[in-house]
Order: sequence, then structure tokens, then C-alpha cells
Amino acid sequence: MDQEPWRRARRHEDFRERGLDVGRGELLLATFAALAMHATVADALAAGSPAGTETLHATPLPVVAQALIGKQDYEFLAGTPNRSSGEAVDEAVATIRLLAWQTGSASRWFFYLRGQLHHALITLIHRSPTPSPTCGDLQRWASRAGLLPCERAPGGPHDARRPAG
Repeated sequence: MDQEPWRRARRHEDFRERGLDVGRGELLLATFAALAMHATVADALAAGSPAGTETLHATPLPVVAQALIGKQDYEFLAGTPNRSSGEAVDEAVATIRLLAWQTGSASRWFFYLRGQLHHALITLIHRSPTPSPTCGDLQRWASRAGLLPCERAPGGPHDARRPAG
């Protein structure tokens, strides 16, 4: 999501200033992005879009960005599965569930994550070479940049142990 190294450094510094481990902050941000996309696709399905990955790939990023402003915190959690494919993601979703119901200073974390994600999406939308970027475009950009978890798996294209060539 960061095209300039200084953006990531600034976000990591912000995480540390808020007392959040950088790795955990990145995981929470990525998980919240997935929840925002899930909620947006759920709305599209309720409006009659076909079920399947094609609906996700066709979902415009501006619609996801608007959902970040227009939805209540708990609405991002509607319909999320109780378990995912990884313990770290399960923990991140549980953390976000807790943040959605917190009051006081803890409730600011959800607001903070929402703001960070909204800013990142708006930046990507404005920099997009296509006039109306979609979630499918975002996946392609992330794939090209080697940011998708499946590409970092052992034996994947970004595995340092894998021989080049």
C-alpha cells in the first residue's frame, strides 16, 4: 500500500508512539481492510450481485472507502466467520471485535485503524492508472509488489530460500 518508503516508516513510528507493536499494527490494519471489503461485498450480494470472487474483484475501491465512513463499527464484523485459516488472523479479528465494543481510550484504536485505512484507500484511488480502481486492481497491484501472504509462503516467489532463475 505504501509506494514511498517514508509512508511506511511514518506509520510504523505512529504505531510505536501509540504503544502498538509494528507487526501487530500491520496485521490489524490488513485484517480491518479485509473486513471492510467483506462488508462491502456483503452489501453488494444483498443488492443482488452474484456470489463469487468476481463480485469482490469488481467492487470499486471508492465504495470500500465510503463504507469506512458510512458504517458503524460493528457492521464490519457482521457475517465474519468464527475461524479463519490462521491463528494470527483469528486473533486480529478477535481484537477488532473487542475494539468495536470498547468505550473510552480503547475505542480510539478502531477510529485510528479506520482513518489509516481510509487514507490509504483514498491515496491508492487518486494514484490509480485506471479511472475507477476495483478490489481486483488492488489485488493485482499487491501481487506485483509481492505483498500477498501466499507469495511469501515457503517455496513462493518471494521465498528467500528459493533459488533464483
